Amino acid sequence: MHAALRLAALMTLPLLPLVASCGEQPPASKPAPAPTSPIEAAPVAPTTNAPSNAAPAAAPEVKLEAQPQAKPETPAAPANPTYSTRGEVVTLPGIEGDALKLHHERIPTFANKSGTIGKDSQGKPGMKPMVMPFGKAPSVSYEGLKVGDKVSVVFEVNWAAERPDQRIVITKIDKLPADTALDFEGQPSINDPKPTTPPKEPK
Repeated sequence: MHAALRLAALMTLPLLPLVASCGEQPPASKPAPAPTSPIEAAPVAPTTNAPSNAAPAAAPEVKLEAQPQAKPETPAAPANPTYSTRGEVVTLPGIEGDALKLHHERIPTFANKSGTIGKDSQGKPGMKPMVMPFGKAPSVSYEGLKVGDKVSVVFEVNWAAERPDQRIVITKIDKLPADTALDFEGQPSINDPKPTTPPKEPK
């Protein structure tokens, strides 16, 4: 009987590891990694700063409509210069011509054709005293004047006039008192007393 029990024990020994292994839990498996989204899976490109000296973007071109150009205005012709002076009547219009001849005082502001005020041999400006002819405007009258009368005149100079008697034209004339003193700078006046010539003795 003891031998039968020993034989049974020997037969059960190889089965012990198998029975023990049947009671163990299988090893836990590692969890599978979660799937990544396409955004997370995509590689991120490194960002680089734009160079500081990069040219700015060009502004959009703006087309302007052409405006009509105004015609240049023609400058007005300069007015004829006007002067005033005093003098005495030397001759009236008549047989000797259509002009009134006056012996006038100096005209210090008188300018030549180029607009320059010259000087005479004494260094004085303008036109020196002299006898010269004057034309007259249609509105001017010489009625009541006589040789030797002292007058004040306003005259206009038109250098472009064709006739000499139309270049210097009286536009206003007034008679002065007979005792008005005129300055001809030493030139003789028509009103100066005439020298008396002694009568010739008979031979």
